[in-house]
Amino acid sequence: SRRGSAPTPPSAAMSISPPDVRRWGRGPTAVRTPARRRWWAAALPGGRVAKVLLAAVSVRPISASDCNAVVFDHIDADLHQRTMVVEDQQRQRMLILTSDTDRSQPCALRWWLDHNPQGVVQCMGKSSDSSEAPAGSQQLTTGGAAASICQPQQCVPDASSVELGYVRSMLASLLFIPARAQHAMSAICIELGCRSRITRTRVAVATLLASGAEGPAPWVPRRAPRRLLVIGLGTSTMALWLQQALPTTELHAVDLSAGVVAAAPCFGLRPAAAEGAGVGPRLHVGDGRKFLEGRQDGEFDGIIVDAFDSNASLPGCFRTQEFFSLARKKLAPGGALSLNLLSMGLPSLQVLASLESAFAPRSVWVGDAPGAEGIQNVVVAFAPGAVPQQPRATLLARNPPSVAEVNEASGKQAGAWLHRARFRPAHEMAKGNSEGKSLPALVDASLCPSSAGSVAGR
Repeated sequence: SRRGSAPTPPSAAMSISPPDVRRWGRGPTAVRTPARRRWWAAALPGGRVAKVLLAAVSVRPISASDCNAVVFDHIDADLHQRTMVVEDQQRQRMLILTSDTDRSQPCALRWWLDHNPQGVVQCMGKSSDSSEAPAGSQQLTTGGAAASICQPQQCVPDASSVELGYVRSMLASLLFIPARAQHAMSAICIELGCRSRITRTRVAVATLLASGAEGPAPWVPRRAPRRLLVIGLGTSTMALWLQQALPTTELHAVDLSAGVVAAAPCFGLRPAAAEGAGVGPRLHVGDGRKFLEGRQDGEFDGIIVDAFDSNASLPGCFRTQEFFSLARKKLAPGGALSLNLLSMGLPSLQVLASLESAFAPRSVWVGDAPGAEGIQNVVVAFAPGAVPQQPRATLLARNPPSVAEVNEASGKQAGAWLHRARFRPAHEMAKGNSEGKSLPALVDASLCPSSAGSVAGR
């Protein structure tokens, strides 16, 4: 599965919804209610209960009431992939990626045990399969074929709801930056409503503590990004939050799967093509690294890499010194590269060594993924150069008061996420680790032969 293997299901007599299955797949840290915690503890020993329950689930006849609504169904022959969007009774929409030969439907527990959702978005209001569905909305199908086009008005997303801790940490890393010598108030700080806090104390009150021998690491709000890139679209969770938090920022998102990109409106995302030129996120189908190679140097203020391989790890072509050198070239001065990294001991240290070889020695930071501490981390590297300041008058002129209020709420949310991420300098992790001091950088020749020689080094 993409984010871990799903544990044994509870009894078929219990009230279960697909999001419960989704949470099981993320490990014990995501089991929240006392009832689920008790079940988890009881299900672990031996798995004998599991065999009985699975047998009970498999022999019970499936009825129409056991099936969830299929909103979107797309076959990508080139990738041999089937992309589905499924909606449950609570109006939560989930992205399912499976083989193009899999023609099963989301019916009963057994199906959810075999199909791990890639993410979830909560839609607000009534389902579009009700009698009060708006004109022109697509009728949902239950256990049957669905159309391959979604309308964004079908789902009004709760964009502020971000469940996964690593996603929160990555988003926060785009709005803040280590203070260093930049003690002046940034334009985004004005936009987020922190004038009094920064004006009076400059950096001190904006300090977010991070453990390490060098003491607290100060981070401050940075200038509003002009242009951002997300590699790996998924359920559009990051794009939805960024669109709400930074409506004037030009946002690009690229995904290898045409089905995933086509499914984005199912989660309420309104791409530029649907809204008119210059409005909404720009969505692209293709390889994220090749897309980045074709962009101008210094184009992006932030790049998020949220890509996974078949082992739920960062793909090899996004681990090498050559890729990190490419990303640094495409970042504006002070721009951030943020990526999700499973904690795998030596392989993780090799990725950090490769990243540090492409960026300045002390510009790489490692943060927690709340809810998955010890399992995964968020790594952020900053391009050299100071983040330019933006005149306050320019910022306020382009943002109406309603937008300023949204940004203020999003800024407070991101600040809380940053505090929980506890970013600390990467070089602190290598202290006392003899392996980490001498690790060679990973290179394209071994991990990404198709790109070897296509990107210049530092």
